[in-house]
This record gives sequence, structure tokens and C-alpha cells, in this order.
Amino acid sequence: MSEVNACLKRSFMILTCLIGLLSGLTFGFTSFGHGLLHSTEEDIEHMIVLITVMYAVAAATLLLAAIGVYGAANDTSWPLIIFSTGMSLTVLFVAFDIMAMLVFKTMATEILSDENRGYWVTPLDTANETSIAGLKELQEILMCCGVDQGYQDWGEHIHHTCVCAEDLTECIPAPMNSSLYGNHTSGGTIMIYKQPCIPALVYHVHHLIDTLIAILSMVFILLSTTLVLAILILVQLRRKLNVPPVYYSAEAKAGNYSSLGENGDIE
Repeated sequence: MSEVNACLKRSFMILTCLIGLLSGLTFGFTSFGHGLLHSTEEDIEHMIVLITVMYAVAAATLLLAAIGVYGAANDTSWPLIIFSTGMSLTVLFVAFDIMAMLVFKTMATEILSDENRGYWVTPLDTANETSIAGLKELQEILMCCGVDQGYQDWGEHIHHTCVCAEDLTECIPAPMNSSLYGNHTSGGTIMIYKQPCIPALVYHVHHLIDTLIAILSMVFILLSTTLVLAILILVQLRRKLNVPPVYYSAEAKAGNYSSLGENGDIE
């Protein structure tokens, strides 16, 4: 029996090894993140389901990659059948994740806006420190000010985290009657962030989702291509198994036969 097409086999093994490498890296990063959450003593109960799924997918994909390479290297059908079945489920799982992220992206604006508007009550300068602690951190990270109406959400006492750290085009002069000028002795204009935090948060969430969708789309293409190659190898193996064996006989020489007449008599 002749071997499977060398180029087809080589391409399959290279892509499968790449999948195995990515699966190993995913498992390692998941383990590192899991340990990091434990070391920082953060509450990870809400993350445990995602961590478990990441562990399971990475381990299963790594095992499938090893089985696929073994089947291709030995021209064996059963490992490739297992690989194709498992990889089909993995491709469907990735496709489901992509669709879920696309749906969430369309809902992210409404969800984030409604939740944050209900959580932070304006004017912010009358709220207690506990309720606006997260907003202060958000203003420093996302370089924004206020919730939905910009600095106006702070009333007369604009928090110092709204002050621009650099000279940016997204900054505007702070009102002269704001509390920021109370201890300001340099005489210059104080610049504050123009963009409210809800639109800034929505923008960054959309950017994160787009990045994840792009990564998952490349993974989907890689897995789908490898699955197609595995099926092509299986097709070649099955065709070879169905070819009837041909035997050579030294007695089968030209002229060693007799023709039959019309009545079946030997002439």
C-alpha cells in the first residue's frame, strides 16, 4: 500500500503541532492566571467556571493534537477518526464563542450604561467615598471624567482624578468656579478630561471584544483547516484499503490461452 500524499501529511502535522503548542501555552497561561488570583487573595468564585472550561479545552485540544500526529505519522485511521470527531466539536465550540461575543457586543452599550447609571447617583460630590471609589480608579485608568455628562456629574467639586495628566486633545478647561482652583496657585488653566466614563468604558469593552473575536476567528480557521486535512488523509487511506490486490504469476504469458468457438468448443 502506497503512502499518503507527503505534502498533505506534512501540512497536517505542522498545523497540528502548532495547535498543540497553542494549547500548551493556553494551559500554561490559565494555570498562571489561576495562581495569580490565589496569590492576590482575590475572590475567584465567579471566575472558577471560566478557568475550568479553559483547562478542559486546552487539555482536550492538546490530547487531540497528539492523537492526530500519531495517526498521520503511522498512516492509521482510528486516531485520525478520533481527531476529526473531537476537532469537529472544538470547531463548533469556537464558532459558538464567536457568535456569543458578537451578540454581547451589540448588548454591551445598553448593559454597561444602565448598570453604571443606576450605580452612581449624581451629583457625585454628594456621594460617599465607598460608592465612588471605583469611579475614581476608572477615571485614572480610562482618562475620563464623570459618568454620563462629563465633569458636570461632579457638581461644583470636581475630583482631582479628572485632571489631565498630559496635554491631550481630549481635554477641556475646567470651570473657573470649580473646587480644583481652590489650591491652584500657578495661575494657569487646569485641563480636565472631556469624555465621560460610560462611553469610554463601552469603547474599551468593544475594543476588547473585537480583539477576542479576531483571535478566535484565526483559531477557527486554523482548526477548520486542520480538520479538512485530516478528512482528506482519511479519504486517501480508505481508497487504498478498497483497492483489490493484484498478484503476478509467471505463467501468465502472452499466447498461453485458447479461444472458444461459437458453441463453446475449443479451437
